[in-house]
Amino acid sequence: MNLDPNRKFWNPERETMSRDQLRDHQFKEMQKQVKYNYENGLFYKEKYDAVGLQPGDIKTWDDFYKIPTMTKDEQRQAQEKSLERFNHPYGMLACAPEDKFVRISATSGTTGQPTLYTLTKHDVVVNRQLHARKLWLGGAFPGLRVLHAMALSMFTGGVPVIDAMMDYGLCVIPVGAEGGVARVLQFIDLCKPHLLTCTPSFAQYIIEKCPEILGKPASELGLLAIGGGGEPGMSIKSVQDRIGKGFAVNAAKDGIGGTHNFHGYSCGVKHGKGMHLVSEDYCILELLDPVTKESMELKDGAIGEMCYTYIDWEGTPLMRYRLNDILEVTTSPCECGDSRLRFKIIGRADDMMMVKGVNVYPAAFKNSISKFAPKVSGDFRILLDEPGPVVKPPLKLQVELGQNLKPEEIEQLSKDMRADMHNNLRVTPSIFFVPPDTFEKATHKGKVFIRNYEEKPAESDVAEVLPLKQP
Repeated sequence: MNLDPNRKFWNPERETMSRDQLRDHQFKEMQKQVKYNYENGLFYKEKYDAVGLQPGDIKTWDDFYKIPTMTKDEQRQAQEKSLERFNHPYGMLACAPEDKFVRISATSGTTGQPTLYTLTKHDVVVNRQLHARKLWLGGAFPGLRVLHAMALSMFTGGVPVIDAMMDYGLCVIPVGAEGGVARVLQFIDLCKPHLLTCTPSFAQYIIEKCPEILGKPASELGLLAIGGGGEPGMSIKSVQDRIGKGFAVNAAKDGIGGTHNFHGYSCGVKHGKGMHLVSEDYCILELLDPVTKESMELKDGAIGEMCYTYIDWEGTPLMRYRLNDILEVTTSPCECGDSRLRFKIIGRADDMMMVKGVNVYPAAFKNSISKFAPKVSGDFRILLDEPGPVVKPPLKLQVELGQNLKPEEIEQLSKDMRADMHNNLRVTPSIFFVPPDTFEKATHKGKVFIRNYEEKPAESDVAEVLPLKQP
């Protein structure tokens, strides 16, 4: 393969298909995938039989939209049902025989039992291809060194991504976030990587701790670019600017995609309209109306619940899978010249809060709070005393302070932050500041909510709140 760095795409033939070519390709692969899933997956056979659908019935896109959607709860239920029937969790959803599995990946399991994903050798090859497209788009050319500081243990952004990076041609330094910030900084200083990949919050923690641990600012580490993921942040202008300035890099880029088929990455256009979707030839993206769950047109500026379908996949091929994320899509060509669909993750459907009739997501608060760095660390928690989505005002926020602020500075910070949220979000919360380093730094998916109504908060969630009179 021609590895001329001036070449725009990793796989130009597949990545530059016209919209009509792409839809024709998706439709043919979708019909094959429906048939494969029905014939090899007990979950799909039972689900489609229940509504009287057969693979041969899917002759148009409208027919495809009649296939029932599936959720993560259904995925977990299928695992439990499989455990009861087969004494293992794969018998309902996996469509390939067990002897073809070469990898089993899992979610973090932070909200309950982990959801498992099986991959065959074919699936791993496809996944590597999608990672290669993102790496090439992001300027991470083969031969560069990358320090991987995401969580490693079973996380889909851990070992599977490292495997894909090595296959692509990067030299990987797999320290992992579990080693802690001191070890990550030690190996950055020792091995001189060109690139760093980690969560946005961990990147900011590295910037904060670098002078203390290495005796020099992070801007002197010699990194060329930072790649983030696992949580909101890297696509937020204030966070992107802070990380870029802290490491003295021009590129702080956002990405998504571990061991599934939905892969996106941000290009070099600063503060562009989200990530480029690089995997549509292997993944059919839909937007669903958040209320009716009907499929929406993918037009410029459309906002809806994300729903995707794996195509050309063998192991655990999810179909019309509702991941609960709310996306906004952009269909107009990017300034970088890439005409592929772009998307922004606005929030999760079940994270939406309604405060005096205003709909707001945690990412909006993240954006507002991050504007005030370094007076704040950027970390925060939303305190809920009752189940949502309706929140009885005022909404309560715990915000972690930066270092060495005077009491009068904190008072003014509270006024300025509340004013920013009132003007831009139309929500005026009560803000409770907590001391620096109160919140544990996230290594993959950071925690946002403390739901006091569910159970007594864990000891690690109980923060010392600094006294501050609320206006």
